[in-house]
Amino acid sequence: MRLKVLIPALIVLTLAIAILFWHRPAQRPAVPETTQESGQTTNSLATNMPVVVQAVSVPLQTAISETNVELPAANKAKVLDITKQFIESRNVPVDFYGQFLDQDGNPLSGVNIKVVIVHLSMPDPLVPVLGSKDIQLERNSDAAGRFEIHGETGEGFDIKFVQKDSYELEPGQRSYGAVSGSFENPIIFKMWSTNIHEQLITGEKKFQIVPDGRMYFINLTEGTIAESSTGDLKVWIKYPAHVTRGQLYDWSCEIDAVNGGLLEQPLGTAMYQAPADGYAPMFQLQQQIKGGQSGEIGERHFYVMLKNGQEYGQISINLYAPYTDEIPGMVRLSYAINPSGSRILR
Repeated sequence: MRLKVLIPALIVLTLAIAILFWHRPAQRPAVPETTQESGQTTNSLATNMPVVVQAVSVPLQTAISETNVELPAANKAKVLDITKQFIESRNVPVDFYGQFLDQDGNPLSGVNIKVVIVHLSMPDPLVPVLGSKDIQLERNSDAAGRFEIHGETGEGFDIKFVQKDSYELEPGQRSYGAVSGSFENPIIFKMWSTNIHEQLITGEKKFQIVPDGRMYFINLTEGTIAESSTGDLKVWIKYPAHVTRGQLYDWSCEIDAVNGGLLEQPLGTAMYQAPADGYAPMFQLQQQIKGGQSGEIGERHFYVMLKNGQEYGQISINLYAPYTDEIPGMVRLSYAINPSGSRILR
């Protein structure tokens, strides 16, 4: 969180300071003067140059605290005021509502959580350099699994530690804004019993294919691919075999769940339990790429429903064409399938 906060903040402050100087009346550059007695030349332009030159090219700390250039008193006061106003605008009262639930949606009491609030600051009140300090807090969930954070100000906070015996936290977001959730709609944190582990069929595969539109069937249970067979997934890619470098060509592909469905999820989703519904029969993509370039769908994550709902699982898949000069097409796939019919995938 600290880097995520400070880097944009430095950019904003630097731009604000740059604008401040940009609108100053133009000053005529001083002409270098020669001191006849010593024979030395003094460049008065260097000593009168505004700090904005450094401010727009290096971080704010370097621009202000490490430069030898002295700001005029009026401008320095404006920079200090800009910095203070920015800090005050970002350090808002923390108002957070959260709730811990188990894998079945039941409230979990006694969950210990430790957070670090990022509070922006100016270490030296006379120097407009942006910093931050950590405010560490600890909470425990109540009988309804709820916890709240109030009474502090800051930019946001990070969750550093969550603990309850015999449970583990489902992976997911760990950084939040200062104001998140509400009493009616708290941020939900799901925890899983460490005793719940299903016997899953898992694998990681790479399959070479010909991207001319022909269909391939992937059997997830056996980890195989074939052109004429039954399977769990049907995939194809269509891309010309002969292309001219730099010329645009159509590129298309499809992933079908045979007798089932696909439900795409954002990257980073834990995917511990497949939903019961919401599935689509296929995923399609059409685009154009230039000859000499490789097309792909990017890494995609899907829940999969198989065999008319008798099995559930999750896959991570990417389709490429061309893959290399020697390999015209490629399917990269990792998967976890629960053959028992349960939707739990851990």
